[in-house]
Amino acid sequence: MNSKTLDQELKQLSSSGMTVTLLNALDFVIPGSYHNVTNIRDLVQIQANQPKAIRTMNIAKEAEKLYAEDEGAQRAVQLYKLTDQADKAVAAAALANKVGSTFKALSFLTRFTPKADTVQTIDLCLKVTVEAMAYLSLHGMSLTGVGDWAKMVTQSDTYSNESALRMAAIIGVDGLIPLGPDFVSKVTDTITGSSMAWGDNALFKQLSGFLPGGSVEEKGAFIQSTFAAATAPIQAFVEKTGLTREKAIGQLKSFTDFSDDKLDYAAAFLDASTSYMTQTGVQTVARHFVGRAILTAGEEAVV
Repeated sequence: MNSKTLDQELKQLSSSGMTVTLLNALDFVIPGSYHNVTNIRDLVQIQANQPKAIRTMNIAKEAEKLYAEDEGAQRAVQLYKLTDQADKAVAAAALANKVGSTFKALSFLTRFTPKADTVQTIDLCLKVTVEAMAYLSLHGMSLTGVGDWAKMVTQSDTYSNESALRMAAIIGVDGLIPLGPDFVSKVTDTITGSSMAWGDNALFKQLSGFLPGGSVEEKGAFIQSTFAAATAPIQAFVEKTGLTREKAIGQLKSFTDFSDDKLDYAAAFLDASTSYMTQTGVQTVARHFVGRAILTAGEEAVV
């Protein structure tokens, strides 16, 4: 499915720029600080506690072997990438020559038109669905296991490091900032109280082939049920991490400059200028296989 190695995927990630800045701003949700790893050897060094060169090489080699054999993990990477590609396409198409608030050195980007609440709702639901599908795919689980995924969201042993940052970005950038602190109930009311134009959404079109169901209605029903399963865990994640709208806005204002009445512009700007799903998604997948490789290397050492 994927001809690229883990190391190649990592090396294509951003080493600086807006994506990394956003993730650093949100790293208060995890213990310690975010390590933006962009090659597999550095990741091995971090996870295996500075092993010697030969052991580092062996762990990296084993991680690459495990990843190459795992189509589910490769599918997870593809899902993360498709999500960011669609987001950028939608944001680019939204340029409307409007004069908005000023971002430091990037004021022209405020010409992005904010998404309508219904479009933002669909995008948020789809990103939550992608997160569920990618997790299940990475761990070799069926898409019927959405409920099992939902239980993992607040577990620090399964949702830590890059996974927790990605969830924080989904909640903050696509939920709290554009839709407000009551975004969960607002989204729930929208998707259950009216007919949703799933098929008109650019991200839905990108992901359609991965969603279960033969029709748009069936695929939409899966998205709705996935978000419904995620509502309680999302709220628990917010409470656990202290990720409020005010805190998210405060963190964003550390590297951007916008007024509180232009938060929808800020969300459109971040959609256009970041690839946080790919950045953290690839790192999550790489961390998963390096962890497995460390265990394998340890077993071989004992033998």
